[in-house]
Amino acid sequence: GRALDENWTRLRKTANDTAAGKPDNRSSWYSLTDLENYINLTKFEQEKLNGFRLYLGVKTTETDETGYTTIFIVPTEDKRGVNKDIATAQVLDRGEDGMPPGQNYPN
Repeated sequence: GRALDENWTRLRKTANDTAAGKPDNRSSWYSLTDLENYINLTKFEQEKLNGFRLYLGVKTTETDETGYTTIFIVPTEDKRGVNKDIATAQVLDRGEDGMPPGQNYPN
């Protein structure tokens, strides 16, 4: 994990901080309960579920989190050997920002 984190710092930190207008968020924390509930709900609602994809996004709500990078989770299904997003499924974006947002790995 350290090498990946150091690579992100070297190659992305300056651009992300500039785009956010402040030290950008580097991580999202999800509770075990939220993850388990989301997985169980998605397994119930999506019979073809085969996994999950994690996407980077940017918060645009008018809160202290505006401009921060976030990570949201999308369920996938196998479509002829390709893992495709299930676009009609609920996504999970309940992660908490890192504390402080610019904290690198390990926290």
